[in-house]
Amino acid sequence: MRIGINAQLLSVGQGYRNSGVSRYIRYLLTGLEQNPGEHSYTVFVNGPAVIEQLDTHHPQITYISAPWPEERPVVRVAWEQAVLPSLLRQQRIDVFHSAVNVLPEWLPARCATVITLHDLAFLRFPHILTRSKRLYHRTFTVRSLQRATMLITVSASTRQDAHELVHIPYERIHTVYPCIDARFSHVMVGEQIESFRAQKGLTDGFILYLGTLEPRKNIPTLLEAYARLRQQYDRREKLVLAGSKGWLYDTIFETVRQLGLETEVIFPGFVPDEEQALWYYAARAFAYPSLYEGFGIPVAEALACGVPVVTSNISSLPEAGADIALTVNPHDSEEMAQALYRALTDETYRDFCRTQTSTVLQKFSAQELARKTLAVYEQAAKQGTTRAAMRAQ
Repeated sequence: MRIGINAQLLSVGQGYRNSGVSRYIRYLLTGLEQNPGEHSYTVFVNGPAVIEQLDTHHPQITYISAPWPEERPVVRVAWEQAVLPSLLRQQRIDVFHSAVNVLPEWLPARCATVITLHDLAFLRFPHILTRSKRLYHRTFTVRSLQRATMLITVSASTRQDAHELVHIPYERIHTVYPCIDARFSHVMVGEQIESFRAQKGLTDGFILYLGTLEPRKNIPTLLEAYARLRQQYDRREKLVLAGSKGWLYDTIFETVRQLGLETEVIFPGFVPDEEQALWYYAARAFAYPSLYEGFGIPVAEALACGVPVVTSNISSLPEAGADIALTVNPHDSEEMAQALYRALTDETYRDFCRTQTSTVLQKFSAQELARKTLAVYEQAAKQGTTRAAMRAQ
């Protein structure tokens, strides 16, 4: 088959764009390079600089860039809708994979389509998105999901959402977990960790959150739980809220002020790739109490580093927690504080987390991501051929 992949949201720079869906695309391409099968791949990326920085050469994979960087969403959407369909025809693509939610409106008639659906937050929690984001998803995402030959969802929870909220038949939806980068498999030694803690001024230990600062991450409740942890359990670890500012984040800083935690809560900002594993290994516990996630890869990353994790008991987060993380009601700050205390002090649980790293890495590997995605491509191609034959009759 000739497989096309829309990788417009792939970023290779160090910044907030190099997270979430960008990493999903990068790891998928890494897995396909290692196991491409007998197929050829055309990957459509955002600007010539991306190809230069990828520095990858594989006889079965060709990269085609837009002639200009498409950092503004309106420019990217225009390219996807107006230019990409003609490129698919020129490349004679058999199966087209949109790695993030949306298909072009006009596609070659015989081209089967696959979409990776990362979440349906715009339907579950529309109030936490900006108006422009809600409008974009309601205009493009829902229609694309209904038209696609096959859907890949990054969790069983998102698969359920696609069926319930968009009425996609279960047989068209396949769950394929995203993967953990191989860098999290490199065990950090004590000297590295202690040096990192000293460099960051966190020698007394800390609880880590790593992700975008935005409403659905439920950080104000985490702050309330952290305040309880200090008051009721007399813990003195700092709380590190690492990650870029997303949107509607003022409430987070106001909650810090209201709780009198200005000297106890650290905001280091965006964490580059080379520091991520160090942050995880150096933390005494990891907290991720999100209200909704398509998957929640930081939970799996922290577990891969052997760090005790406290996360929510809703949406996909128990899946990311792999039956290892402590799961709590994300609206209950007292329950969250109790779980944080256990993560910090229960040595039996902490030892158990350290023994489960290889299990987590195997479950969420690039090889599994590529293998299962390739199986969906092949099934979509068969389904597309059947549909084309029925239309011809």
